[in-house]
Amino acid sequence: MSDDVRRLHELLREGKCCSVALVQLALERTGRENKELLDAVSGLCVGVRGSRLCGALTGAACMMNVLAPLHANTLMVPELAEWFVKAMEEQYGGADCRDILGGDPLNKTARCPAVVEATYLKAKEILERHGYEIK
Repeated sequence: MSDDVRRLHELLREGKCCSVALVQLALERTGRENKELLDAVSGLCVGVRGSRLCGALTGAACMMNVLAPLHANTLMVPELAEWFVKAMEEQYGGADCRDILGGDPLNKTARCPAVVEATYLKAKEILERHGYEIK
């Protein structure tokens, strides 16, 4: 397991939600802190606090914008979103938190870390393909 993935899991174990963990990781990798941004991103947790679109995707989109603000929204986030929706529909029947959890909140500890990790790794792959490196 790479250092960045290890740190991501550490943030999740500390109780950070998927969106906050991904954005905090991006901030750490760029040597920045921004509590207000993390507070704002916390609104995306648990599917925008309503079991809607998974925070792993929305958090990764925000992470990409922290790391590549000039190209994230036009080049990378659409690709990530397309991958995410397809992958989650294949595995869980949908891309919303309620789909991924299968209607059982107890599935969060079993499923969410793997979803967040897979989403992070796909975002990292897309970023690297476009010339951005996560250190």
